[in-house]
Amino acid sequence: MVRGKALSNREDTELVRDASAIAEIAARIAQSGRFAMDLEFMSADRYIPDLALVQLCWEEGGKQCMALIDGVDTELGPVFEQVASDAVLLVAHGAKQDLSLLGTRYQVKAGSFIDTQIAAAFAGIAEQIGYANLVNQVLGKTLDKGPQFTNWMRRPLSDKQLKYALDDVRYLLPIWDHLRASLDKSQRRAWAQEESVALSEGAATRLPADEAFRNIGGANSLRGSALAALKELAAWREELALRDNLPPSWIIPDVAAIEACRKNTKSQDELKKLKGIGGNMVRQYGQAIVDAIASGRLRATEVQAIPPSLDSARQAQASVITALVAGRATEIGIPPKSIAAKADAEALVLHSLGKGKGAEECKLLRGWRYEVIGERALRWLRGEALLAADDKLGVRVVDS
Repeated sequence: MVRGKALSNREDTELVRDASAIAEIAARIAQSGRFAMDLEFMSADRYIPDLALVQLCWEEGGKQCMALIDGVDTELGPVFEQVASDAVLLVAHGAKQDLSLLGTRYQVKAGSFIDTQIAAAFAGIAEQIGYANLVNQVLGKTLDKGPQFTNWMRRPLSDKQLKYALDDVRYLLPIWDHLRASLDKSQRRAWAQEESVALSEGAATRLPADEAFRNIGGANSLRGSALAALKELAAWREELALRDNLPPSWIIPDVAAIEACRKNTKSQDELKKLKGIGGNMVRQYGQAIVDAIASGRLRATEVQAIPPSLDSARQAQASVITALVAGRATEIGIPPKSIAAKADAEALVLHSLGKGKGAEECKLLRGWRYEVIGERALRWLRGEALLAADDKLGVRVVDS
């Protein structure tokens, strides 16, 4: 642990706030070449969480060094430089929320990065395994998870809370060493690295406000002027949510936004009748919501429709691809969802029809997935290969 400017390898539970000490920690991490990181933050009642604590672990001379940096009103630039560095490996676990916070609030994207949750799935341990379970399975150690539900913005934090925070990075580097050896043996380290990079890039990228409607559940049920109204309404909501750091559902819930645009809601009185809309919501935002719907409907021709849903025949094809994915996952010993979800199978069907996403955006046509199953599934969709029943795999592709 680091105390003030007198840096040592001794562990304690004092938060680092001094700018020169933080800069020195970052320099030592750069010299080490790799480090583990976890973040504690406060997300309740916020759209973008507030950073509370940064936990770090690196190695010097074969020994671990750890630091707890106060995330509140602290200059964290030197640490973020190491996060973004391609020359320093960042190891984290289940890091989507952490990376999203860094990208959205600080415009920081991870450079060289591995997520041990992803690596564990490719190593055949488990899908979406929690950190404590992974520590137990790999290292045989049991973590105290008592203080995990705490207000990390409160000061002072107790020694028990800070010890818990240190435990979140204490074991990440040895776990990665174990997983790396397993992945190298199965020749899947590149898979884990590819998925970690995709997680990093996706987490650090936020859709622009005028595309926010594409993330609203049920948006693909709207067409024409109703979809144009939703685009305008969602953009207004996104900008307001970011400005005031409010959960978007506090402004207008997704289901109410869909219904308001479907019904072409033209007044606050009509808005009050929608499910999920409260009186206070109407008082604060009612007129702005109505105005956004009206404005959007005027620009209906400018909105690119959301890719169409599949008819029953094409849904059947997507189901077959999902079965093929499950079979290949069983064959190579990884969870099916690590290869593809139902939406990815549907995207491949749409692509085969010349609709939806291009090859560069279709998950099953990129990287290791194309080699594992994408190429075979696409040949079947094109009528270039046949299906065969398999007692172990369920179904597989064979040459016609």
